[in-house]
Amino acid sequence: MVFATTCIYLLQECFYAYQEKSDMEKLSRVMFLLLCHVTSLAKQLVFLTDADRIDRMVAGLDGITLFPNTILLHIHIHTVQVVKLEATRRALRTRSGFAHRLLNCAAAHVARLRRGYAGCAAFTCLLWAVFAAQAHARRQPFEFPLWIGVNTTDTVGFVIVLLYTYYVTTLVGIANTTMDAFIATVLYQCKTQLSILRMNLERLPQSASALSTASGRRRDDVFAALFVDCWLQYKRICETAGLVQDIFGGAILVQFGIGGWILCMAAYKIISLDFISIEFASMILFILCILTELFLYCYYGTELTEESTLLVDAAYSMRWAGEGRAARRLLLLLLVRVHRPLRLAAGRVVPLSLDTFVKILKSSYTFYAVLRQTK
Repeated sequence: MVFATTCIYLLQECFYAYQEKSDMEKLSRVMFLLLCHVTSLAKQLVFLTDADRIDRMVAGLDGITLFPNTILLHIHIHTVQVVKLEATRRALRTRSGFAHRLLNCAAAHVARLRRGYAGCAAFTCLLWAVFAAQAHARRQPFEFPLWIGVNTTDTVGFVIVLLYTYYVTTLVGIANTTMDAFIATVLYQCKTQLSILRMNLERLPQSASALSTASGRRRDDVFAALFVDCWLQYKRICETAGLVQDIFGGAILVQFGIGGWILCMAAYKIISLDFISIEFASMILFILCILTELFLYCYYGTELTEESTLLVDAAYSMRWAGEGRAARRLLLLLLVRVHRPLRLAAGRVVPLSLDTFVKILKSSYTFYAVLRQTK
């Protein structure tokens, strides 16, 4: 229903833009919304066509923090040496307590992000509706930036069209921000899991010694079991990050390609507005939403890359000098694997980095300057 509604509204905007192609003021008024709806449709199409893979990706997030060998080792200790169970619990709590705190902080962070981001979009749409209602109440001419085919001079027709435009723009705004927040959340979850993995690697020898003492098993066997857990955790993180790139890479590429034009059209529109007006405030909020939309992907992509580069130092900084040959061989294997950091790219072309965000801002200013000169 959301996809169909967005498509119908987009067609109405396209028809209006074609009718007013010779009037730059009216064209700029419709183009920033039209392009924003295009990016929303691109992401909605991904969520519709790749729903199964997205469900599997979300389900896979729950399995990243599981440590199967540690759980089996815990069962072995419980059945063989109950006397030392409390020491084992302390070791396991040390291993998982920091992880739970990080995950809770991440959940609170992304919840605030989603509420603030979606709330900003909804409030922007509300200001647009208030501005239109205010203009109609003052008997000032107001033209909706879409093809309607209905007379909006009388109050009944105006109210119907106003409610329709408010509903659709709010629907698209909430959908767009929610999809952006979802993708950013997955990226942030991968970054958080890398932080947990880094902590596990740094404490791997100490954890192996504590669990070996509590279980009575050979330390090398315990170290190998914990190492395999870390290896599997890193493998799941890489798989999840790869799914984000494969599923949403095309939609993010569309977002990056059109984002500069959206900012350009919004800036072109805002310079003609009264500084103290509801429409000016709504356009400021709209530009803030678009900047946030672009910044989320670039920021969390950079965070993921930087966190993955720290794994090499974490693995090398553990107390490996006193480990056996088998443990050092496993460590060398991990160092070779994590030496290449995770670098996600939109459409496998444009990297998700803060440098890309700066380039988009520069390109949008270039478009704006060209439009101003050719006015």
